[in-house]
Amino acid sequence: MSNAQSTASNTPAQEVLYTICPVFVATNVALELGFIDEEFRRVNAKPRYLRSLPDNAGWLPHFTHSLPKLFRDGGAIPTIQARADLTDTTLIATTAAVTGGQILVRSDSGIHRVGDLKGRRIGLTRSLATEKIDFVRGTAERGIELALAVNGLTRNDVQIVDLDAPEAKPAAPAERPAQNWTYLHNHVPEDQLALQEGRIEAIYISPARSIRLVATGEFKIIEDLDRYSDWTLRVTNGPYTTAVNTAFAKAHPEVVVAWLRAAIRGGQWVNANRRAAADIFARTTTYRDAEQIATLIQHQDFVPSLSPQNLAGVTIQKDFLVSHGYQKNDFRIEDWADASYLEEAHASLRAEAGHAGSTSGLRKAA
Repeated sequence: MSNAQSTASNTPAQEVLYTICPVFVATNVALELGFIDEEFRRVNAKPRYLRSLPDNAGWLPHFTHSLPKLFRDGGAIPTIQARADLTDTTLIATTAAVTGGQILVRSDSGIHRVGDLKGRRIGLTRSLATEKIDFVRGTAERGIELALAVNGLTRNDVQIVDLDAPEAKPAAPAERPAQNWTYLHNHVPEDQLALQEGRIEAIYISPARSIRLVATGEFKIIEDLDRYSDWTLRVTNGPYTTAVNTAFAKAHPEVVVAWLRAAIRGGQWVNANRRAAADIFARTTTYRDAEQIATLIQHQDFVPSLSPQNLAGVTIQKDFLVSHGYQKNDFRIEDWADASYLEEAHASLRAEAGHAGSTSGLRKAA
């Protein structure tokens, strides 16, 4: 071993923070399969889950990206707003969002289609945690407007009822995402309570919640944005975005490439093992039914990209946030995205695969 190699091997691994939303992204699987740990070891880095910080110090930075050396993967709304108003980050990958959401009403309401909501009350939560962007409200507000639009209505045709909502927060630190999101499983959102009590007639909801509520017999779905061929109707908190602090990315590009290599490997594994991936997503997301997950993800490409369509989707999401007052400053998504890290990650994985194939061929020849 050379002196340089010896010195490098004796250098303590630098700690890098990461946070992943409880959604269908490849990094949730890559983490569970050990790909992130493996790739980070190669570049002498050590991943640490943001929510493992003591005293709940990781809760707010999950939304604001306010700590250095942080990778954030998941819902687009907080990442976009953080880049616009709070933190200098670089967009290094995206994943197409899986679902656009649904409109839920009570089964005994006599309401059978969105057109029946004209003049009626639709609930929209308003988080009391004002120190962060209200991504739940932003997701629902866009979903409601889209559902109205495809049925020939606007928000002026209905009554939007603001519902003040306390913020659910984790009670204790967690070492991994699979340990963290369980605090949401028993949380009953304010819009659901208002619908149950008859204070409103409808709410926007994700399939993660609706499948459980519909199963009770108390509720029903009258609109599903996923039934349309228009992909822009699935832009409600997506496409999912992967961002990292710009200063860190420039100083340590090898760590950024390592993260993306793990994500690519995770995405390729999900694409080839969707039913097994559904079991992992049942542990790492707010979806708990693996069979439902397997159905939802069956046509999704989980290999992260910066495709023109995904970037167009992020621009649609960003423009909505600006027009509805969720963020102050505007910017171009194309200026935010840097494809060089993703290109290098793909190239290095292809080179390794080619080398492995060549070695295998030599062994067979021998």
